[in-house]
Amino acid sequence: MGILKKLFKKNEYSELLTYVDFLIYAKKKQLLIKKHAIEHAIDMIAKTIAKSEIQMYLFNSETQKIERNQNNIYYYKLNIKPNPNEEATSFFYKVIKKYLTDEEVLIVSINDNLYMADSFISSRSILLPKTFSNVQISDDSGISITLSKIFKMDDVIYINLKASKIKETLDSYYDELGSLLGIASNHYKMTNLNKFRLRIPGMQPTLKDPVTEKEVTYDQYKEKITKGLFDEEDAVLLLSDQFNLEKIDFGQSSSSKEWSDLEKKWSDKVAMSFNIPLDIFYGNKTDKSTSTNDFITFGILPHLQIVEDALNAKIIGQENYLKGERIKINKFNMKYLDILESSTSMDKLFSNGYSHNEINEFIGLPRIEEEWADKHYITKNYQNAEIALEGGDGNEGER
Repeated sequence: MGILKKLFKKNEYSELLTYVDFLIYAKKKQLLIKKHAIEHAIDMIAKTIAKSEIQMYLFNSETQKIERNQNNIYYYKLNIKPNPNEEATSFFYKVIKKYLTDEEVLIVSINDNLYMADSFISSRSILLPKTFSNVQISDDSGISITLSKIFKMDDVIYINLKASKIKETLDSYYDELGSLLGIASNHYKMTNLNKFRLRIPGMQPTLKDPVTEKEVTYDQYKEKITKGLFDEEDAVLLLSDQFNLEKIDFGQSSSSKEWSDLEKKWSDKVAMSFNIPLDIFYGNKTDKSTSTNDFITFGILPHLQIVEDALNAKIIGQENYLKGERIKINKFNMKYLDILESSTSMDKLFSNGYSHNEINEFIGLPRIEEEWADKHYITKNYQNAEIALEGGDGNEGER
């Protein structure tokens, strides 16, 4: 603040300092509102994705079929322990948070272990695969190292959200919120500082000090009255009969409600930008609400697809992907499922040909290592017409 003292007189500096302090307070309040809402949205998405199983479907040379495989080293790294010092859920929570915050995230593979990069420098290649240098990684205690290796695209999992409109939308609204806060700041000053109107006669009479009877200027008289008005002690004002002093009422004083209204409006915009239904965002979901499905469909699945594409590109590769091998993130365990309430739906799946083990997979139950659990049954009403015409006494048919 030293430069301000040089630019302004003492009384002007005091007034400016008060105003600057308020602007700093308003700016901090603005940044806190933005930070809280964005972090809440990102936290919701990151937690939802991080708890999901990453499944691998690989070619089985014995059966000559693409089958789900849980005995692969990458399955263990992606779902249990990506590196010696982290477990998968917290690792991917951190990865998704960085992906949504920075709109990109880099995961490097070192000795078959996966590490998220805190920072890196990407080459500007367009026609050739990008390379990544100055890759810095760290642990939860804050110890970090910068790797000397230059990583090729084949060596990393690079997840990019740069095509998203999230940042553009939030930055645009940030400017709008700044204007609103400016208005709120001015309103706060107007409604919380006392202002007065001093009525004087049409003609300008000579002003005299009521005590000394010496002539004074209007500015001197105003300063004398003002000092008495804002004195912390009780004061008696000597006001000439020629003047009428009235307090100007700007309306009800400003309160924290204005900040709450601005926070609500900002939070609504953030929720919309991240495609999170408002009742989910604010935790007001009711039993009859269907917002969870909307949240998963519009707020989660687009990010899942981007993550799946990146994992398939790095781990599966083009050749195996074209053969049908896949990495998929299990979407069925993203919300709580009451087995008893869902029993009718599960029975419907079973009667349409899903096996017990397939249904168990949907609802997150362990696989049953019995031959009967992999068999498929279908009700006669749903059988192929040709098969139904062959006859049979049972209502169900095995397929």
